[in-house]
Amino acid sequence: MVVFQPEKRGSVVPRHSNEPRRHLALFVGGVGLAMLFSLPVSAQEFGGRGQSVTPGFQRQAPSVQRIPATRPPVGRPDGVPTRPPRYPGRYPGGGGWGPAAVGVGAGIIGGLILDQASRRPVIIEDFEDEEPVLRRPRRPPPVREVAPPRTRRAAPPVAPPPIRAARPAPRQPNVIVPPATERRLVNEEILFELAPSAQADAVLRRYRATQIASRRFELAGIIIIRARLEGGRSARSVLAQMAGDPRVASAQPNYLYALQQDEPKGAAQPASADVAPAPPASKPDAVEIPIIIPDLPPIPPLVSIAPKRELQPQYVVEKLHLDDLHKIARGAAIRVAVIDSGADTTHPELQGVLAGSFDALGGDVQPDAHGTAMAAAILAQAQLQGVAPGARLLAARAFSGSATAGPANGTTFHILAALDWAAGEGARVLNLSFAGPQDRLLSRSLAGAKAKGMVAVAAAGNGGAKAAPLYPGADPNVIAVTATDADDKPFSGANRGDYIAIAAPGVDVLAAEPQGRYAFSSGTSIAAAHVSGLVALLLEKRPELGLDDVRRLLSESAVDLGSRGKDPVFGAGRVDGSAALSRALPVSTARP
Repeated sequence: MVVFQPEKRGSVVPRHSNEPRRHLALFVGGVGLAMLFSLPVSAQEFGGRGQSVTPGFQRQAPSVQRIPATRPPVGRPDGVPTRPPRYPGRYPGGGGWGPAAVGVGAGIIGGLILDQASRRPVIIEDFEDEEPVLRRPRRPPPVREVAPPRTRRAAPPVAPPPIRAARPAPRQPNVIVPPATERRLVNEEILFELAPSAQADAVLRRYRATQIASRRFELAGIIIIRARLEGGRSARSVLAQMAGDPRVASAQPNYLYALQQDEPKGAAQPASADVAPAPPASKPDAVEIPIIIPDLPPIPPLVSIAPKRELQPQYVVEKLHLDDLHKIARGAAIRVAVIDSGADTTHPELQGVLAGSFDALGGDVQPDAHGTAMAAAILAQAQLQGVAPGARLLAARAFSGSATAGPANGTTFHILAALDWAAGEGARVLNLSFAGPQDRLLSRSLAGAKAKGMVAVAAAGNGGAKAAPLYPGADPNVIAVTATDADDKPFSGANRGDYIAIAAPGVDVLAAEPQGRYAFSSGTSIAAAHVSGLVALLLEKRPELGLDDVRRLLSESAVDLGSRGKDPVFGAGRVDGSAALSRALPVSTARP
């Protein structure tokens, strides 16, 4: 079988396969010999090429004889004639030329085949002086990666401005240096925390300070040293020096907070002169030196005056649906801590409600009117109707002042001590009806109170519509409350801001005062006290609620005022105690 391949210059191209052709030649030759011996010739021709041969190889023509037919051979039927042989004396078959023709044909064919079998491969010479390369068996081509078709390079796009990773919020410095305009602080005192390996005596000597007290505040998780500066140096200058001291872990001023109260006006006579004395308040471990408070700019007070028009003595009862609420809940066994100026628990409205008292200041100062009014707004149960008359009062005195000596003030250190005491006494509600500057230590304590399940309610502040946010009302860990009047109008002296959560009655509210007296009060402080009472009612029925849960219930059930939805004036709106309790309870027990 001839295999044709494309010729290449300088390569050997095989034209045939030799081995099969040799076998074919032998086969044809054998067939020729077999045919030669099978031809019909006479014995004489086969052996000696006929009769005697005369010189010249001329053969005598044999005489032809006709042999008559004889009897038939055995086995042939009688009467069937037998054809006589065509050439008597010969083998049946052809004449003498047959063998010669067959032999010649076989020889020619075999020669051709052998010639083809013995032919060498054809070599196609290259005109160049290159050696012939033997063609090897073809191997499968290697797998090659096909490059994508080249595309026309487009014009490079304009690179966008590089995206920079968002910078984390700047860390608050460990030392707080107040601005020169900040006057709400004790000028000759500082509060600082030592580094782990630092010694208090060395730090005090370095800054010429005297330690007043050292206390661990559990809610804040920190040990604070309160120190007085010597030589008339200011807290601002010493804190600036402490900023680079590695021995000081943190430091800040001892900030001042105000209850914002004027001398009461329009007070009523005592309800009764027969009043049982109050139990003694718990004292701190050591009597502290009184605080020297600098002259402060005027602070809008909590108003305590007679109403300008005739009102129902207690319109708050109707606004908050207290009659209906008290058929379901009265705040039984819920401890409400009033961090304030103390409370006159001898007042008829507060008899039998005290669960404990604490005096962070140390001293025999008479309770201020502000604390008494806040406590009565929550728990009154005589002529007045408190929001949660079944609750228990924890009266903590952290503000100094008397009923007639002007506004009471408290410091960071004393407020933190009062909060820690309230947490240790099992308080669930914290009423914070005071306002002041932003304070890192106070914020840490409020975060700790929230983590322990306490709900802090704070006054939004009486700074006015254009005032900066006041604290702790603006702290995220409290519920900030603003004040409204009997017509749901906002209190003109209240702060505004997005931090305000809710509004409550707080204008021309009849409140209790020390020595069994009563007076009308206005401001965000007493509005916050009303919300603290509502929180006590909710916790009585749903003790598992936390600060965020309570804020959500009060906001979702509030009566929307002002702009639609939450706004900086009213927050979510005026509280609706009945609706809030209905949301907190199953439908079957929501209303009487």
